[in-house]
Amino acid sequence: MPVVLKNKKHLLSSDFLAFKNLNCHFLMTAHVKYKKIDSRFPATHSKKIIREIIRKKLNYKGIIISDDISMKALSKDLIFNAKQALFAGCNLVLHCNGNIQESRKLLSNLEKIDAFTQKKTHQFYEFLR
Repeated sequence: MPVVLKNKKHLLSSDFLAFKNLNCHFLMTAHVKYKKIDSRFPATHSKKIIREIIRKKLNYKGIIISDDISMKALSKDLIFNAKQALFAGCNLVLHCNGNIQESRKLLSNLEKIDAFTQKKTHQFYEFLR
């Protein structure tokens, strides 16, 4: 897993600046650990990154999608990775390895999408019309 050692102030004025007041429908997290912001969790699993920085500080109002939770960058099992991403603030979880048994396991162990995610997804499809 990549580790970034720059501090929050630097990241907000450089790397994260492109996301401030971003007017797009979707944003994807990455399995990157921003050690000086959250030394415990990668961005996909970090409430500090998703809720405090992306939602509050950068004022992002769209849907946040996790990076692929079946990637080897995450050391826990599939269900933990998915639940942690949702708990941290991701609205949707990507599972991209094509394993149908894993997909079924995920679907039977996760809650249905919430009203916010349904509304934003509907708005996106209306935008495409």
